[in-house]
Amino acid sequence: MNESVPEWLGRPHPLLVGKLRRLADDLADINHCADADAPSAAFNSWTLGKRVVPCLIGRPLGHPLISDGRPAFSSELFYFDPNRGIARTLSRWYRLGTRVEPGYWGERLRRASYPLEDTI
Repeated sequence: MNESVPEWLGRPHPLLVGKLRRLADDLADINHCADADAPSAAFNSWTLGKRVVPCLIGRPLGHPLISDGRPAFSSELFYFDPNRGIARTLSRWYRLGTRVEPGYWGERLRRASYPLEDTI
């Protein structure tokens, strides 16, 4: 029996399935999740971006792996409600802070030759 665990999207299969299951549970009961306490992680100076999938580009706050305020882009965006000020990516819920125009990040990152961190 082969004990190696295949990777999907750069993750061991069981980890990806767990993330997707939590995402599916959140999306199935979006009102309960959206009305719960505000998420601890936030995205400030955000705009919608495009990778191969929709994502947020901005300065995360309270992210477990990325320093507060460091420019980054999120994992794939699955739920987005700017009126309620929340978004759900593959990885986590975010509160949405200040919105910026899409050109805001392109201009700043080109000038600084600054790579964004990928939070997948």
